[in-house]
Amino acid sequence: MTPSNPKTKYFADRFFAMGAKVLTAGCLMISGHAAQVSGLDADAAVQAASAAFDKRDYRGALLILEPALQLRPDDPNILNLKGAILTKTKDYDGAGICYEQALKSSLDFFPARYNRGALLALQKKWDPAITYFRNLLIEQPNNELVEYKLLLLLLSRNADSDLQKRLFNSTTPSNTPAWYYASAARSYKAGEASKAARYLEVAKSVFGDKTDIFQEELDESGLNNPKK
Repeated sequence: MTPSNPKTKYFADRFFAMGAKVLTAGCLMISGHAAQVSGLDADAAVQAASAAFDKRDYRGALLILEPALQLRPDDPNILNLKGAILTKTKDYDGAGICYEQALKSSLDFFPARYNRGALLALQKKWDPAITYFRNLLIEQPNNELVEYKLLLLLLSRNADSDLQKRLFNSTTPSNTPAWYYASAARSYKAGEASKAARYLEVAKSVFGDKTDIFQEELDESGLNNPKK
């Protein structure tokens, strides 16, 4: 996830245990509970770490993930997941190192490429973040998640109104939640919260949990929370 969410579910592919290398026997203490890792392979460890991540148990996720990293130190999925966890703990320097290592192993690995750009925004490096996503969209002109992220950055920073108009300029919804969320973001920016809510309601009814990454990005932008 492969999931469709680079920031949460897309931070790492959902793995299935397929008889790969076995982790070192032993237990890890996760939030006061013993998590048995004996007999798990690296894929299962990533899956367990992803589950802990989803529960916001970031310390536990790091502990669970460590044996998988020892087994596969160059695996971009594992490195990217660690970067995602560190991002949530606000260890942005550590996260950036993980994303760079993931891209060193796999230059075109999209989750790490996306997350590296998102990290710039979290660090409030607004101009570099906008430039990063503009360039990424030039490379991947049909990637609606990248287009949406760029629109959020432009709207939140009141930047490049001409480019804003060119993004999602179709009146027809696309095959992803992006069009609805882009419309909602514009509505929030215009002070039309009830209109924005209607777009989000339709998106969630049509796309279900595929909207998670779009909602997360909207929340981080602060457009839906003017007091943020």
